[in-house]
Order: sequence, then C-alpha cells, then structure tokens
Amino acid sequence: MTSERRIREAEAELFAAAGVPVEESYLDLATLGLRVRMLSCGRGLPVVLLHGVSLSAAAWVPLFTALEGCRLLAVDLPGHGLSDPVEYRRGHVRDHAHRLLEDIFDALQLERANVIGHSLGAMFALWHAARCGRVASLVAIGDPAVALPGTRVRMPLSLLTIRGLGPAVLRSPSPRSVYRRLLAQGLGHAEVAAAPAGLLEALRLSGRRPQNARTIASLMRAIDGPRRPRPESVLTSAELTAITTPTAFIWGTEDPYLSPDRARPAIAQMPTATLHKLPAGHGPWLVHTSRTAALIQLHFGRTAPALTR
Repeated sequence: MTSERRIREAEAELFAAAGVPVEESYLDLATLGLRVRMLSCGRGLPVVLLHGVSLSAAAWVPLFTALEGCRLLAVDLPGHGLSDPVEYRRGHVRDHAHRLLEDIFDALQLERANVIGHSLGAMFALWHAARCGRVASLVAIGDPAVALPGTRVRMPLSLLTIRGLGPAVLRSPSPRSVYRRLLAQGLGHAEVAAAPAGLLEALRLSGRRPQNARTIASLMRAIDGPRRPRPESVLTSAELTAITTPTAFIWGTEDPYLSPDRARPAIAQMPTATLHKLPAGHGPWLVHTSRTAALIQLHFGRTAPALTR
C-alpha cells in the first residue's frame, strides 16, 4: 500500500470520527510552480488555515467542528501532507513564504485573506503582513515558530537542523509510541493526549514520506541553527511596528519554545495585536477547542464585520 493511500485512510478515519464533511482539492501555484492540497469545510467567511512544521492540513479538523460561520480552507504547506515538495535554502525562505501566500490567495481568488496560522504557518503570515497588506486579519496560534525575539530552538526540532540527520529522524520506522513521545516534546503532552488517533497516524505517515522528510529538514536548516534561530528569520522592531494587520495571538502558557509573557514585549510593538493565554502547550486548539474557536470568532467578528454579516 502506498504512503498516500495510507495517509488518506487515516484521514478518512479522522473525518468520520469528527462527523464533518471535508472536501479535498488542489491548488496550482502560478509563481512557485507547485501543486498543494487543500482540505475545506463549512460555509461563510473564507478563512485560510496554515499549519505548523511537520503537521498537515488535517491537524485543523478538531476546529472544523467548532468554528461556525466560516468557510475553512486548510492548506497542506509544500512538503507536508500530500503537497508537492520543495528544497529550502538559507536566506530565501522569507521570499518563498511571501510568494507562497500570494499564490494561495490568487488561486483562491481572495484579494485579501483572513488567516489562521499555527507556528510555522503563523510565522509565514507575520512575515507576509510585515511586507504587504493582503492578510486582512490574522489569528496566530502558539509561538509563531522563530518570528519573534527570544524563541528557543529545542528538541526534537533541533535534531532536524543537523544535515543528514533530519530526514533520517523523520523517516525512522519507529513504533507509534515513539512518534507520540517525540510529538509530545514539540507540541505538548496534553495536546498529543487530546489528539484523535486518526490525526496522529496521518501526521506520522506524512512525516515519513521521503519528499516531506527532505523538505522539512531543509526548512529547519534554513531558518534555524541547532540552538538559535537564524537572525534573518526573526522580525525586527521596525518590522513589528509595521504590521498593522489586526492580529490575535492565542498562546499556551506552557509553550516550550517561547512563553507568552516573554513574547509580550514584541507583541506590544504591533499596533493592533492582542494576546490571549490558555493553559496548554504549543497546540492549544487541540486541548481547548471550544475556547480557541470562541476567541477566533470574536477576533474575526471585530476585524471583518462586513464579511461576517
């Protein structure tokens, strides 16, 4: 059985358990020349969802059942899930992220987009918002990767920054219990305990695809050193003050990479940003799904009223 078929079977179990109709489609990205997969659900305000590193669009399925009044458009980022792979190079990731979001918004025919991003996806959205105004409103869940000053690179992600070791770690034929322990280090023990079995299996299989493992390892080497982010990955004070996109941060108090309190000075430099703390790790929507959904709806209700009526 192919890895793609096994991923689809795990996702089918996830969708059935959630009891939500999920549509699958593909977007052709004109500038980057890539094809990315999208999972969509619901009706109403279009919202683009961007997942974190080593995850996939399926990670958002718990929110699919809780967010009402939205057309949720969850994209598998390149080299994740069932999207085309890429090879990231140091010094070029920001430009890639900018062109990626421009291509996604164009493919969806969105002149301006409301975005929910987790970790890597939130970093891509913040980088984009610092450069142009097509992100109309943003919800950043968890520490946005290494976009803000003070973020630590730690296990297990630090392993992925070592050339040759990253793909081997991701593709290792380890038991499911070992994968759960590694994921819990990076995402949070409560998050992994709360995650549906179908989601965990889909993520495990996705990370083991050879093209995904190579993409993720190249990305981690490009944006991070073994202990600290690459300087070019971190937003400067000038960039933070230039982000006028209304942004709500939903942050776990036990986030292993950067605590919300340590992030507060950087967030305060963004003129329209707010911070909400939840008792969780790096994936608070998995632990507090209803509360996260309520905060998202509150934010979009305030920042996109014309679209939510």
